[in-house]
Amino acid sequence: MTMPTYWPARRRPVALLVLSCIIACSDGDSGTPLVVQRDSAGITIVEAMRPLWGDSSLWHIDPDPVVDLTLTGSGPEHEFYRVGSMKQRPDGSLMLANRSSEEVRVFSAAGEFLGSFGGSGEGPGEFGNLSVIENAGDTFLALDTEGRVTVVAPDLAVVRTFAIPPFTLDLYYLDTGAVLLEPRSLVLPPAGGGAGRIRPAVPLVLYDLEGERIDSVGEMRGSELYLHTREGFSGYVPVYFGKTSHVTTFGQRILLGSNDMMQLEELDMSGNLLRILRIPDYPLDLSEAQIAAERDFFLNRSPPGSPFRQGFEDAPASDTRPAFTDILVDPSGAVWLELHRGESEQGLPKEWLVLDADGTWLGTVAIPDRFTVSDITMETVLGVWEDELDIEHPQVLRLTRN
Repeated sequence: MTMPTYWPARRRPVALLVLSCIIACSDGDSGTPLVVQRDSAGITIVEAMRPLWGDSSLWHIDPDPVVDLTLTGSGPEHEFYRVGSMKQRPDGSLMLANRSSEEVRVFSAAGEFLGSFGGSGEGPGEFGNLSVIENAGDTFLALDTEGRVTVVAPDLAVVRTFAIPPFTLDLYYLDTGAVLLEPRSLVLPPAGGGAGRIRPAVPLVLYDLEGERIDSVGEMRGSELYLHTREGFSGYVPVYFGKTSHVTTFGQRILLGSNDMMQLEELDMSGNLLRILRIPDYPLDLSEAQIAAERDFFLNRSPPGSPFRQGFEDAPASDTRPAFTDILVDPSGAVWLELHRGESEQGLPKEWLVLDADGTWLGTVAIPDRFTVSDITMETVLGVWEDELDIEHPQVLRLTRN
């Protein structure tokens, strides 16, 4: 029995593996099924054996924007720098976090500036390093790195502010009104001291919109790090092509996965494992040349004499590349996984692998060059495109699903 990488707070009793061996669907191509589904102790395991689309993508993202917020108006409201998350609100309007000015800005679906709030400070509606925005029903949430969550009404009035643990990496809304936090993991040195490789756990905790802690739903595996010591100095550097975990929510469910493999786990709000989506034997080969290029990338950005340079020289590498670096779920329930690229591979084309809501592996969708995805709807993809002068253009691109 293959055990999940996630251990929920409420563990299920150990049971024998019961295989139903149900072939979910097949298109007659050499007899190989698209999906094989089985049950194990009440957990549905869905294994996608090959992509439905084959070698070509049937979905397409048009690089010519439907809306470009840098071009739909003039003045400072349409000038952007360090744009964080960009979301579509329930009424079709657009909101984004402009981190350089500590502002949340709101625009109509056509790109007309509607208003903003924020600014640097400690008062209501102000931020100390704005990081994340998230839809929460009719309201929305804004988070800064100091652990302040601001609840904002549709008219941009501040409803309330509450505190969560500082340096929380992200938050995700569930339809029940709860918010799932992804806190930064506590990094501890390896047992016995000295240099070593670690992978700390990251707790997953639910809060309500009043700022009250509801419960823990377990933990996930954090990022691989390497602790190096030299002449009394200790510090952490990344493991080359190191693994980590990613999480998101959809409706009343939590989706998470450690990118050691192409696999996701679906949990309920009590942390019970309900379903596993998996692509067995997905190729994650990593060559010595790719590892060397990654090491050179970090060394070239670490000047001689830097206390971290020795760490970059000594840091180990993973045996395989991470499977994905982000998870998004569109309104249909389809799961989008951003295929991993190392820091030395950022010039390579971006692609997202798509699983249908039932776990069918559809294929991959190419992302336009210099565009970073923030959100996906049924007909559009939201994100930021940087031009040749590194000017940021928050854009809405058309998504065609054939």
